[in-house]
Amino acid sequence: MPKTVLSIVSTLGRCGPVIGMMNVARYLDPLRYRAVIGTLSPEPADSLIDEFRSLGVPIRQLGLSRLESLFSGVRKLRSLVSEVRPDLVHSHGLRADILVAKARPNCPIVATVHSDLLADYRFAYGRPVGTVAAMREYAALRRFDGVNAVSDPLAEDLLRSGIQARGIMNGVELGEFHPAPDARAIQEIRTQLGWSLDAVVVLHTGVLRNLKSPLQVVEGFRASALSGHGFLVFAGDGPLRSECEKAADGASNIMFLGKRRDVSNLLRAADVLISASSSEGLGTALLEGCASGVRVLATDIPAHKYIESIFPGQVQIFGQSTAASVAKALDSISNQDAQQKFTPSPSALERMSNRGMSSQYQEFYSAILQSTPGAIPEIETAAVRP
Repeated sequence: MPKTVLSIVSTLGRCGPVIGMMNVARYLDPLRYRAVIGTLSPEPADSLIDEFRSLGVPIRQLGLSRLESLFSGVRKLRSLVSEVRPDLVHSHGLRADILVAKARPNCPIVATVHSDLLADYRFAYGRPVGTVAAMREYAALRRFDGVNAVSDPLAEDLLRSGIQARGIMNGVELGEFHPAPDARAIQEIRTQLGWSLDAVVVLHTGVLRNLKSPLQVVEGFRASALSGHGFLVFAGDGPLRSECEKAADGASNIMFLGKRRDVSNLLRAADVLISASSSEGLGTALLEGCASGVRVLATDIPAHKYIESIFPGQVQIFGQSTAASVAKALDSISNQDAQQKFTPSPSALERMSNRGMSSQYQEFYSAILQSTPGAIPEIETAAVRP
């Protein structure tokens, strides 16, 4: 019988960690593992719950508010665990990690850390509250049987906080993110999007929030020489969108598309993908850009330099997340260089595929199950699969 992995997360709202969870579940070996998802809070408008259900993944919804999580979250989580009877519980995120650590189910527990907790929470909640939140999560993670980080640099960061973690990199769906076959295909996509066929298009994907420094991207683009013959396109939404639009001051060559389901097409049609993030656990958006063959400009942070090591020549690292650094980085690329397309190496693509990521998680689960006292060892079935 396959072993049951119960994943706990706040909601299935569309974001990198949830997409990662879905792709781990998508490629599970059915002879070894089955996935069940437990959500803590009601689903947002952009929930991926239907996508999980289409994969045949059972969903258990606790429907807790943040206040209810505080007072009854542990009890309800224990009840869910008793109902599902998982062989292993896998949590994602601050609230899930803390509740799972407190509930301490009668099976191994593991967690995935998706970001630099201290930096991310300070940006999200302010320095005092963010520091306390990060310290609480670090304390919870020390009680887990295993922890994974979404990149090697993040695993090293956790080790400095006394938490030993594996480094399983987030994956990309290679059937969706890949280079355009030729220049004609790029022109067809641009025509459909209403983009100029000749302009250098700089694309920014992801949430528009302080950690991503989108205002600095707008200001840097406007200060660059590239703004005279290029376009800046934002695919994503967030709390800073109105400020970014104000900073753009109605410029006809800066576009805000909002949330999009066609990011892979946007990447194939773009010339440059830019990230001015101050902190990242990995930077899945950059991996998607690299898989799509686009040139990448990214700030000098460990996660971005890690991706640069996988895609040398395609990723260009620039200074910190300031408008001046963005402008300088954009102006360092000639029109000819900007429009160069890349063909990622098979070894790099294999390393970042969703199928490979899921396989690594399954080995992670096996190692935890076999090393945790009282856990029933997994029966290896891979050798007899057809």
